[in-house]
This record gives sequence, C-alpha cells and structure tokens, in this order.
Amino acid sequence: MIFLKVQSRETYFKALEAIRESSRPIGAWRLCRLLQDKGLEVSRATAGRILKRLEDEGHVRIEGRVGRVITPRGEEALKEWLDEQASRESHNALAESLTIRGRQHLIDALIARRAIESETAYLAAQNVTDEELRRLEKIIEEHEQLLKAGHSGVEKDAEFHRGLAQACKNRVLASALDVIYNNPKIGQALEYIRARVGSQMVRDHRYILSHVARRDKEGARLAMTEHIDGVIQDVDKYWSEIAEPQGGRGDVS
Repeated sequence: MIFLKVQSRETYFKALEAIRESSRPIGAWRLCRLLQDKGLEVSRATAGRILKRLEDEGHVRIEGRVGRVITPRGEEALKEWLDEQASRESHNALAESLTIRGRQHLIDALIARRAIESETAYLAAQNVTDEELRRLEKIIEEHEQLLKAGHSGVEKDAEFHRGLAQACKNRVLASALDVIYNNPKIGQALEYIRARVGSQMVRDHRYILSHVARRDKEGARLAMTEHIDGVIQDVDKYWSEIAEPQGGRGDVS
C-alpha cells in the first residue's frame, strides 16, 4: 500500500477504525473529530485526502451523499493491522520484562528460555537438516576457539541457540526466542556469571547437538532443560557465594 505524504500508516488505519466504529457514514469533518478522540490532529483537507485514499484502496465505499462506510476488504485490512499492533505490543512487553534488574529478573528470563528452548531442541531433533547440523557444529567450534583465546563467546552462544531455533522449523518459537537474544545484557551477564563460577556453556551446546544429530527428540529436550537448569544454578551460586559476600551487589551488566 502507498500512503500519501500527509498521513502515516497509523493515521490511515485509525481512520479506518473510526469509520468501522461509527454508527453512520462518515465525511471529512466528522473524521477529523473522531481522529481527535484517538489523539490525532488532522485538518479537514487532510481527512478528505485520507478518505479518498481509503476509497481508492477499496477499504471504504461511498454511502449517501458524502459519507463512507467500511468494506469487507477494509475489515480484513484493519484486522491485519490490529493483529500486527497487538503482536508488537506483546513483543515490547516481553522485551521490557527481560531488562535485567537483578537476580530474580535474570532467573525469570532463564525460566522463560527453558520453556521455549526445551521445545525448540525437541523439534530441532525432529526437523534439522544435514546442512543445519554442519552449521551448528561450526558455531560450536568457533565458540571453543574464542574461549581458548580468552575472548567473549556471547555472540556464538546466541548464534547457536538461534540456529537451533531455526532448525526446529517453528516460526513462533523462533520469534519468541529472538526477543530474548536481542537483549545483549542477558548474554553478557550470563557469560560473566558462568566465568566466575567455572562453567562453560559451549560444553553443554555440544552435548545438546549430539542428541539433535541422532534425532533423539526426548534426549535433546532433556539436554536443553539440563543446560538451562545449570545456568540457573550458576546464577544462584554466583549470588550466594560471590555477590552477596561482597555486599550483595547484583549488577553484573
């Protein structure tokens, strides 16, 4: 869809929403008032151009002398936009919930990961291709090399988990996991904690991949659950043995 310069995508669909909600056909003047109620200020001339564009797209039709009403095509387009808005709000809410504010927030994020990733591991063992297995093996090898050289493995850790999610062939699970891994503070905090308590994630990754490669679905699920449980235990160990004795400082970012 091509929008006029004077209107945004949000204005377009809020206008369409206002038309759907109205009990009678809408003209430019009434659309101005209804958009004001939705927090949008537009002139009558702009409202007229919006109505014309809605009509050109087949989302409204003229009824009466100057009024417009929504069409079935408009109903469908509006539903898609509203679903898109709801999905974006859920995405933002999840991203906000993953902002690290201390021990419990980090553990909550890990519990969410455990629920999602145990299923992605199971499905990856069912659906992974040979090419994906080779790519995951390469990620692990590169991760090992980085750690041996004393470098950060955060990016490779996230790359492995994302690769496994892609191999599971479930777009919803992969999308949910992507929200978590788009928060770099989580990976950095976990790498710092596991380094302090003597654990390495890459060893767990190789164990998980061994089950995926054998197409052992339940084994892969269990290996991932144990992996995340181990990270949670490391978080608890860090706070109880290192952070709290040093004054309870919970900032690992």
